[in-house]
Amino acid sequence: MNQNNQYDAIIIGSGMSALTLASLLTQFKEMKVLLLERHFKIGGFTHTFQRKRKYSWDVGIHYIGDLHEGGLMKTLFDLISRDGVKFNKMPDIFEKFVYPDFSFGVPSLEQEYIDRLANLFPDELNSIKTYFSDVKRINQWFARNVIMKGKTPLIDQIKSAAQLSGFDSTLFTTKEYLDKNFKNSKLKALLASQWGDYGLPPSLSAFSTHASVVGHYLSGGYYPEGSSSTIAESIVPIIEQGGGHALVNHQVDQIIIKDSKAIGVRAIYERDKENPEREFFAPLIISSIGAFNTYTKLIEDGYCEDQKRQAQSFYSLHPLTTNVTMYLGLKENPAKLGFAGENHWIFSSYDHDKNFENRKMITNEGPPPGAYLSFPSLKDSSPEHHTAEVIAFCEYSEFKKWRDQPWKKREAAYQDLKTNISEKLTSYINSHYPGFSDLIEFSELSTPISTEFFTGHPSGSIYGIPNVIDRFKNSSASFTNIQTLVENLYLTGVDVASPGVGGALMGGIATATAIDSKLSLLKLVRMRN
Repeated sequence: MNQNNQYDAIIIGSGMSALTLASLLTQFKEMKVLLLERHFKIGGFTHTFQRKRKYSWDVGIHYIGDLHEGGLMKTLFDLISRDGVKFNKMPDIFEKFVYPDFSFGVPSLEQEYIDRLANLFPDELNSIKTYFSDVKRINQWFARNVIMKGKTPLIDQIKSAAQLSGFDSTLFTTKEYLDKNFKNSKLKALLASQWGDYGLPPSLSAFSTHASVVGHYLSGGYYPEGSSSTIAESIVPIIEQGGGHALVNHQVDQIIIKDSKAIGVRAIYERDKENPEREFFAPLIISSIGAFNTYTKLIEDGYCEDQKRQAQSFYSLHPLTTNVTMYLGLKENPAKLGFAGENHWIFSSYDHDKNFENRKMITNEGPPPGAYLSFPSLKDSSPEHHTAEVIAFCEYSEFKKWRDQPWKKREAAYQDLKTNISEKLTSYINSHYPGFSDLIEFSELSTPISTEFFTGHPSGSIYGIPNVIDRFKNSSASFTNIQTLVENLYLTGVDVASPGVGGALMGGIATATAIDSKLSLLKLVRMRN
C-alpha cells in the first residue's frame, strides 16, 4: 500500500471552514489531514492576489465581526491559528449606508447604534429596541444550534425568539418582520442595508440569516493585519506539523465509495500531463465545496439520490447571488477624499427588492441600482500602496456564453462588456464621491465566470445555498445536513451554517462537533481559556 496517499481525514476545498476543521482535527484529534484545493492558492475566499507587483486585494473578506476581546470569534480564531492572525479594528463608524438623500454611519457600539436610529425615528423607539433584542435572541439560538448540536438549524424551531416579534409562525422573511414591526419605509430600508452580506433582499431572505449577520457586527468590524492571506498562512503549518498536507491544483472529481462507505477521493492534477489522476484514501471524508457540488458532481449514481434531486430542485427554484468586482489600484491615499477605511453600501433607491431586481442594469442601460465600496489598504496599519474594491450584483446569464472559452481567447465583446461595466461603476462611485475617479491608476474587473472557474460554485454564486426560508426546512433542505447518508462522508462550510467568513468558521466547528462530540464549542473555548 502506498503510504503517501493515506490520511486520517481528507477535506475537499481549502476555504475558511476547511481550514478551521483541519486545524481542529490536527490539534485535538492528532489526525493527519489532507486538504485538496482546485485553485493554485490555498484559502478559498480568504486568499489574496496581486497586480503590478504592488497592488493587493482580498477576494472575499472585507470585514469580520465579533473580534473584540472576549468575543467568540476572536477566541476561535486564536484557537485555530495558534494566535497567528492579528486583527485591526476598523473605524468606529465602520459602515456607511448611502441613499439618494442622506447617509447613515453605523457605529461600533450597539447602544450608540440604537441611539442614532432613535434620534432619526423617535416614534419608532420601542420597535427599534425590540428589533435589536430579537436580532440577538435569534442570532444566539442560531449559533448555539449550529455549533453545539452539530446540526443544520431548522428555522421552525425558533420558538422563543419568534414570540418576541409577535409571529405565530417562525417562517418569516426579513421583509415580513420589518413590515410587521416598523412603519417608516426609510427606517426599514436602513435596517436591511446589509442584505448584500447574505445576498438576497428583504422579501426573499430568511430573517434568521439577517439576524445572524447583523448580530455578528454589533461590536464593529475588524480586518486581518497583513490581509486575509494570513489565515491560511497560519493554519497550513499546523496541518503540516501534524503530518498532513495542503495541495493546490488538485480538483476532486469523485468521492470513492465502497460498500456504502466513503473511503477516499479521486483528484485531477492537471500539471502532471502524463498521469493526472491521483487517488487519496482516508476513513473520514469531508466536503467543503458546497452541498450542491458534492451531491451532483462527486457522488456516483445509486447513492443519495433524494439529496441530489433536492439540491437540483433548490438551486433551480431560488435566485443565486452573483457579482462583478472591480479591483482598483490607486495613485494616492483615498483618505484625501475623507475615507477612513469604512465600507460603503450605496443604493439608488430605498426599495431593496427593486434594487435586487434591477441588478441586470449593471450590464444594460441605466445607472447601477447600487454598489459596495471598500478600501483594503486603509484597513491595514502600514500599506505600501492603496487599493479599493467596488462590488455590484449582476445576472450570471449575461456572462454565461463566454464561460467555456479560455480567458485569453474570449471575444472582444466580453472585454467590451467588462470595460463598460467598469466605466459605469467608476462613474457611479464618482457621482457620490467627486474626485474618486482621479485616484485610479489600475483597474481590473472580475465576473461570475471568473468566480465559477476558480471556485466551482454553480453559476459563480458567492454565498452558497440561497438564504431563503426553505433552506431551513428539514423537508426542503436535508441535503444540507452535516452527516450524509454515506457512511464516513460529511459536509462543512456555509451551507451547514450561515454565509460569510464567520459562518464558514462556525460551519467548520459544527462539522467537528458532528464528527466527535468531544470537540464541542464549550470544550474548545475552555481549552483556549
